[in-house]
Amino acid sequence: MGGHWRAVMLVLALASGVQSAEPLRVVVSVVSQLESVRRLGGDLVQAEALVPAGSSPETYVLNAQRMASLARASLLFRIGAPMETALLPKLRRSHPGLAVVDTRAGMRLQAMAEPGHDHGGSGHDHDAGGVDPHVWLSVANMMAHARTVGVALAERRPEHAAAIQARTDQYVQELAGLEERLRERLRPLAGTSVAVFHPAFGYFLESYGIAQIAVEVGGRTPSGRQLGQVLARARQAGVRAVYVQPQFNRKAAQAVADELRCELRVLDPLPVDYIAGLEDLAAALLKP
Repeated sequence: MGGHWRAVMLVLALASGVQSAEPLRVVVSVVSQLESVRRLGGDLVQAEALVPAGSSPETYVLNAQRMASLARASLLFRIGAPMETALLPKLRRSHPGLAVVDTRAGMRLQAMAEPGHDHGGSGHDHDAGGVDPHVWLSVANMMAHARTVGVALAERRPEHAAAIQARTDQYVQELAGLEERLRERLRPLAGTSVAVFHPAFGYFLESYGIAQIAVEVGGRTPSGRQLGQVLARARQAGVRAVYVQPQFNRKAAQAVADELRCELRVLDPLPVDYIAGLEDLAAALLKP
């Protein structure tokens, strides 16, 4: 009998060990956060994004599958994406056990420029404060993101805190190297302007002294007068291309490019592989 109970207790102990080893289910707002969370958490986390690759966080509506993912998650890393405004109150009501960590702590946030100005984020308001939400396109901001993520993961897996800190330090160091490479590569473009259909690239461009000329105003198609102003600025700046996101319809952007007699090119502000994706952004901007 004693042997039987010892066997039962062993099975229970093993089951308990398996349960404690289960990865922490983590959700992030946008796919560009995934690399950081997965690098820092390693096998300790299972991470997915609320907005899938190829979709825009400004128009995406969560489906039943994504809501089910939230129900299983214990931690959400928000970053200020537009869809969070409507989502967070619902989450607090339906999933009170879900911890929400705002990863913007320590980031440099910039306002959306007023329509009619060349500026990172020129064009449209995403929230009441007029803050440009595309914070992940600043490498410095993503260093702050990594540090916040590292602290939150270590708090929930304290037995692995040293390993998480080591991975955080390593990843931040890689981001610092990325920033240095981008600054050097994009130095020839400092003082120039880039025409974009949707004003998503302000943080990235301004980090390297490049101005953003955005077609959209207030998140909407510009009026005839506004479009005329944008076209005049783009011509004066001698832009070589109009950039459009792959998440957006290209028809209107193509019309603008045709009017300017320049190419329409695709530029993705939501890279899944963050470091490689920002290298690709730089390469696209340097293309003749």
